[in-house]
Amino acid sequence: MKNKNNIKNRKSLNSIIGGVFFLIIMVTGASYILYSMNQLDTFSQAIIAKNQQDRNKQQESFQVTGVTLANNKFNVTVQNTGMIPINITRLWAQNVTDPSWPVSKYTVNQIVIPGQSLSKIGQTLPLFAKPTQAYSLTLVTDRGNSQEALVNSANVKPLTMQLFALPDTVPTGFDTTILFAVTNNMTNNGGLSNLQPNLSVNAPAGVTTTLVGSPPQPYPFLAQGDTTFFKWIYLISGNAGQKVNFTASLQNGYLGNFVTKNVTITAIQGIPTVKTIMVGGLSSATISNTTQFYIRFGGDSTISKTSNIKSITMPIAGTFKNLYATKGTGSDQITFKLYKDGNPRTLSCTTISSSPSTCQDLSDTVNVGAGNDTVSMGVISSSTHINGDLAFSVEFDPN
Repeated sequence: MKNKNNIKNRKSLNSIIGGVFFLIIMVTGASYILYSMNQLDTFSQAIIAKNQQDRNKQQESFQVTGVTLANNKFNVTVQNTGMIPINITRLWAQNVTDPSWPVSKYTVNQIVIPGQSLSKIGQTLPLFAKPTQAYSLTLVTDRGNSQEALVNSANVKPLTMQLFALPDTVPTGFDTTILFAVTNNMTNNGGLSNLQPNLSVNAPAGVTTTLVGSPPQPYPFLAQGDTTFFKWIYLISGNAGQKVNFTASLQNGYLGNFVTKNVTITAIQGIPTVKTIMVGGLSSATISNTTQFYIRFGGDSTISKTSNIKSITMPIAGTFKNLYATKGTGSDQITFKLYKDGNPRTLSCTTISSSPSTCQDLSDTVNVGAGNDTVSMGVISSSTHINGDLAFSVEFDPN
C-alpha cells in the first residue's frame, strides 16, 4: 500500500516537473520570438531610414550663385533649387595661389529652405582672403552633397574663349568694338567668380590705338555652362593695309588659354564727305527655314542668329537708302532688312523664288547717329537656303 502511494506521488511530481519544463520552454520560445521580431523591426526601420536618407540626398539640389569679397572675407550666396531644406554644414577653402596655405575646414551650419537663397556665408568665419589671390571653395551639406566655386581662378582647365572685332576692317580714324566671349565649360559644375579680363594690343609703327571709354569690369560670377562678354572700343589710326593684333585672356587663367584677332586698316582716310556704298554677303552658309539671321557689313562672310554679334557701330551720323540685294541659287524667297540697334527698319526687300533673282528698295530710308547706333543686315528665307550665295549693297550718305 505504501509502495502504491510512493508511485502515485512520483507520478504527480513528474507531471509537475514536466509542466515546469514545458512552461520554461514556452517562455523561452516566446521570448526568442519576441526578441527576433524586435530585431527584425529595428532592422526594417534602419533600412527604411537609410532609404529615406538616400532619397533625400538625391532630391537635395543647390547652387552657388555668387561669390564676392567684403571686408577681405568671402560672401558666398547659395540657392536651394531642390524640394527639401538643406543644411550647409561645412566650407572647405584652399588658396590656389599660395601652396603653403593649407586646405582648411570651417563649420557653417546654416539652413536654406527650398526656393530661397542664403547670402553672407563666410562673413562670420575666421577666414580672410586677398583680392589678388585665387581660391577654391567647396560647400558641403549634412547629406554629403557639395558644390565648388573658384574665386579669381580660371586655371583649372582651358575655358572656351572667342574674340570678335566688330568690324575687323576699319578706315583710319574710325573705331572698332572688341568683344571677348568666355564660357564656363568646367566639368565639376563649379562656378567662376570675379573673372578679370586682360587685353593686350600689338600695333606696328605708325599705328595708334586709343581706348574709348572705360575698360570692362570683372564679371562677378559665371555659372557652369554660361557665357559672358567683355567689351572694349578702340579708335584706330594708321596706313592702309596695316594690322592691329588684339590678344585676350583671363587673370590667373590656364597657361596658354588665350585668343587673338586682327583688325585691318583700309584705304579710306578720315571721315567721308560724299555718299558711300556699303556691301556685304554670304558665300557658303546654310540659312535655316524661317529663322532670322544677320550679316555684318564689310568683308565678314559668316552669319549669326544674334544681331549684336554682327552689328557695327556707326562712327558718323547719316542716312541709309537705296538697298539692292541678290540671291544666286535656290527656289526660296530671301528677305533682306536693315536692322538698327537690333530692331528691324523699313529699308527692306524680298527676292522672288526663281533662281537667280534680285530685289531693291529705293524709297525707304534709315537715319543713324554717331557713336551709339549700330547696324546689321537681317536675312530670312522662306525655306532652307543651302549655298548662302547672297549679296547686298546699300547707300550711306553722311550728314
